[in-house]
Amino acid sequence: MSIFRSFALLGFFLLVSNQSYAEAISKDYQKNCAREQVAEHQGIKGKALTEEDFTAYCGCQADFISKTASNRQVNELVMNPKAKPEWLKVIELKAMKACFTDPKMTT
Repeated sequence: MSIFRSFALLGFFLLVSNQSYAEAISKDYQKNCAREQVAEHQGIKGKALTEEDFTAYCGCQADFISKTASNRQVNELVMNPKAKPEWLKVIELKAMKACFTDPKMTT
């Protein structure tokens, strides 16, 4: 019974630590995403866009990445939030498709 408790406690710790990593990636990633989106979309709608205009999209994308990326990949992003490794570019493309088809997303 003691071994079972140890494994259960270890599993719980890993789950909680993974959740905190997901929250860290979410906050940092969303800030960087919003900045990038503002820079990419300057002057498109005829008005000055702000980071708030991309809050829903970047939140969707961060959520998709934190659910899809491996623990190692999430850790890599937490350590260097501005990094753009190849695996992230692939997941971002998938996230873009998923977020654009999300009924909660509006333009």
